[in-house]
Amino acid sequence: MFKSTITSATQQSPANLKLNPQTIRLLCGLSALMAAGQVSANCYNENQLATYNAFDSIHSTLSQNDQFPSDYFTYFDGGLPSDSCDQTVLQSITPDQIFGMGSMATRINGGKTGHPYNYFGLNQKKRGGGSGDIDLPPLNFWSKIDSDFGSRDNTFSQSGFEFDNHNFVFGADYRIKDNWVAGGSFNYRHNTANFDNNRGETVNDSYTGMLYTSYNITDAAHVEATASYGGFKYDTSRNISFLGTNSVAKASPEGGQYAFSWGGGYDFTYQALTVAPYARGEYSNLDIDGYSESGSLYAVRFGKQNIESLTSTVGIQTSYAVSVPWGVLIPQLRGEWHHQFMDGGRQVTAGFVADPSTSFSLSNDGPSRDFYTFGAEVSSVFAGGMSAFLAYETLQGYTSINSNKLMLGARLEF
Repeated sequence: MFKSTITSATQQSPANLKLNPQTIRLLCGLSALMAAGQVSANCYNENQLATYNAFDSIHSTLSQNDQFPSDYFTYFDGGLPSDSCDQTVLQSITPDQIFGMGSMATRINGGKTGHPYNYFGLNQKKRGGGSGDIDLPPLNFWSKIDSDFGSRDNTFSQSGFEFDNHNFVFGADYRIKDNWVAGGSFNYRHNTANFDNNRGETVNDSYTGMLYTSYNITDAAHVEATASYGGFKYDTSRNISFLGTNSVAKASPEGGQYAFSWGGGYDFTYQALTVAPYARGEYSNLDIDGYSESGSLYAVRFGKQNIESLTSTVGIQTSYAVSVPWGVLIPQLRGEWHHQFMDGGRQVTAGFVADPSTSFSLSNDGPSRDFYTFGAEVSSVFAGGMSAFLAYETLQGYTSINSNKLMLGARLEF
């Protein structure tokens, strides 16, 4: 019988383990994986082997207690060939979709916390096209909508998925002094990840409050900071197809996240042209409570997760203000280099709900340490104290991840 070298992922069940009929049905199906004799470890990734070993341990115990029906070997005709490298069966019952949660939080979004609104609107006391600068009043209300879309590629060691995220933000800020702005915002975010090969989906709704401030040291130099905290709820479903039967394992885990960012920049201005280099640091901490699935014989219980991200950002943004009859038009371009200091490869403890005496570990790929974002934006300042912007951003250089974002926002000044 095949024994994987990954022994840390499993623990032996007691010899006198008593299992109910549903558990026996589950194990009868999974034990067919052991009927092949030798299964090449090169065909399967660590998570699939860890799942296999968890059932292999139970199989040994049940064999000693004569718990298996005599005909369970007929589930597979000849077993699973060692030279086929067909991951389909093991992939269906391996719960590696759990890593989509952390990927959405720290990798799809580049590990970046959401800034309140367009960079120049917060930091500049005036903005104009040369002929008529516009004074910003003390009190401002604003809102923006973000829509992200893209995919995480399917790799040998981790499941892929397609995603779309929608972010709705409402905020207000007050100009305390000519060079000092402070404000707050509320953010509702809805994320959906659909896993490849019809393996299910993860849906996330989060609610976040943010405080932010910006201080102009001089007309050109500024510093800024944000702090945010929020809660969220996931709805997960795993589609499982095994030995001709289909089931869906569902769960609704919850958790919370807090984040900080800090940075500064300098604006070089020549008439209507502004070139603004800047740097920023961002830290986020995400906790996902432990939870158990239901609705399937192959339901899994998961331990608590903690995901930390610390990124540095160095970027440059350019804008050119053009006076038009109805106000000011400001096209902008931006490029950023990010470096991830934390968010390494993670491990999550898991075990099948049908047998609480065994456990195994799941692991994910490490992050890309260096990656880039590029963006383009058009802002408009209208007569009567209203402004709006439309922006596009793309994430580049992150292994196996394709991410794009569209942003639309508006400000109302008093």
